[in-house]
Amino acid sequence: MKTLSFLPVLTIFLFTSCEKKLSIDLPADADRPVLNVLMNENNPLKVRFSLSGRLAAGQSFKEIDHAETKLYENDVFKEALTTTTIDGKIYYISKAIALKDKKYKVTAALPGFKLVEGSDIIPDISTIEINNQSVIESNSDSYKLKFNFLLKNNSKDKQYYRFRILYEENAPGNKVSKTPFYIRPVNTTDIFGSGNSEKKAWFAERAQSAGETIFYSFTADQNYGSKKMYIEVSLLTETSYKYLKSVSKADDTENSPFSEKVIIHSNVQNGLGIVGGLSYKEFPIPTK
Repeated sequence: MKTLSFLPVLTIFLFTSCEKKLSIDLPADADRPVLNVLMNENNPLKVRFSLSGRLAAGQSFKEIDHAETKLYENDVFKEALTTTTIDGKIYYISKAIALKDKKYKVTAALPGFKLVEGSDIIPDISTIEINNQSVIESNSDSYKLKFNFLLKNNSKDKQYYRFRILYEENAPGNKVSKTPFYIRPVNTTDIFGSGNSEKKAWFAERAQSAGETIFYSFTADQNYGSKKMYIEVSLLTETSYKYLKSVSKADDTENSPFSEKVIIHSNVQNGLGIVGGLSYKEFPIPTK
C-alpha cells in the first residue's frame, strides 16, 4: 500500500483560502491523475490537476502544467482552460463564470492516461428561505452568543447544506472582512459531527426534503460586541455534499487510533478527486 496526501481540499470556497492534506491508503499501482474543482455560482472555475504518487513527509502531488483541459456547459464545449500560478500553485482557469442550474463538465487529457473527467450542476440558492434569525447574548459559562434561524426548502427536490456564522471586522486598506465564529450546534440530531466540539463550519446531517422547514441553533463562546453578523448557508449538490462531508469526517478522525478509515468521495472518471457544484448566500442577523 502507498499513502497519498489527497488533494488540496478546496474549501472553496469559497470556503477558505486554506488547503488541507489528508492521508489515504491506495494500492501501490502507477501514479493516478487527480482532478479537483469546486464550482461556485457566479465565479470562474479554478481547477487543480496533478498526479498521485508515493510521497515523503511534507511533499505534495506532482503538479501538471501541460494537460489539455476543457470546459463543457450542458455538454456543449465552452472553452479550453488556461494555466496560471496562484500562491505558488498551478491552476487551470476559465474565462466563463458558473451559472445556476447549468451542468459543467471538466476534462483533462494527458499523454499516457485515459481522459480524466467529472461533472456536476450549480444549485440555485434562491430556493432556500431564512426566517426568524436572531442572536441572543448570555453571560453563562455555557456560551456567550446563541444564533437561531428557520430554514425552508422551497425547491421541489431535497437539498444539502453547510452553515457558518460570520462577523465583520476591519481589514487593511479601509476594507471590511468577514470572519467565521467557532460555533457548536444546539440541535445536534440535525447536524453532522460531535456537538461538543467547536468548528467554523457544520453540515446538515441529512438532506432537507422539499417544502420542509427546520429550526437550527448554534452557540459561540466569543462575543465581539456590536459587530454586523451573518448566517452563511452553502447549498451543495449531493456530489459536493458527500465529498465535503467525507473530508470533514476524515479531518475529525485523523488523529484517532480507534476510528475506521474514511474513504473520500470522488466523482472523477479515470482518476481521483472532485468536480462539484455549490452556491452560497449570507443572511444578515438583526441586532438590537
